Amino acid sequence: RCCAVGRCCQAVPSTRTVSDIRAALRAALTHAQAEDLITRNPAVPVTLATIRRRRGRSWSSDEARRFLESARADEDPLYAAYALVLVTGLRKGEALGLVWADVELDAGELTIGRQLQRVRGQLLHRDTKAQASDATLPLPDICVAALKLRREQRDEARAAAGKAWHENDLAFTTRYGTPIEPRNFQRSWQTRCDRAGVRPITIHDARRTCATLLADLDVHPRVAMQILRHARFSVTMEIYTQVSSTATRDALKRLGESLGH
Repeated sequence: RCCAVGRCCQAVPSTRTVSDIRAALRAALTHAQAEDLITRNPAVPVTLATIRRRRGRSWSSDEARRFLESARADEDPLYAAYALVLVTGLRKGEALGLVWADVELDAGELTIGRQLQRVRGQLLHRDTKAQASDATLPLPDICVAALKLRREQRDEARAAAGKAWHENDLAFTTRYGTPIEPRNFQRSWQTRCDRAGVRPITIHDARRTCATLLADLDVHPRVAMQILRHARFSVTMEIYTQVSSTATRDALKRLGESLGH
């Protein structure tokens, strides 16, 4: 994909990916050195440059509420998916790969262990990448109600499609029962942002919104880490140290008032 100025744009690999590549290269060259194939390991003195990334954006609780209320009022078939992303922090692929067998509405629980992703031109429904991503989470009432509505919409869509319906256990599908393309999910999200009249953010930023709202509610970061299923605590803390500007202003206001007395 090319950017507006005509230069070819490529995604910047994560710091962890670059570190893993260096470690693998260093180990291979160490083995070559032990076999007397080389006299020294040139990867040993290599240091990694700090990669500066775009600081993620997030919504306030009011913006998130307006977004969900808009989707519910319009009976958006992806309303439940939006709620799961914002309230439970599901990733895009996890929401699209959710199957009804992993949803216990009576118990109010959701098991996360699968994802839907397009890889090298193929749409794959497979296990999540890391074991840390797998979890069983309690479902808040808003998510239970949204999923019940989604199940009703699925039954109506199946009846309307008739023989054109593709039967599967996915919670979120097209009107004909086929899987939803991740890029189309992102387009639907952006369209909903416009209709709700809220600042446009990405689905990944919506997951970040879940984290910042947890921080604003003074949820302990270890609990947030379990909800968001971060593999590393440092990832959670990076978000927690960048809580919403509203919370920051309120904290500084309280501090100023206490010092002014």
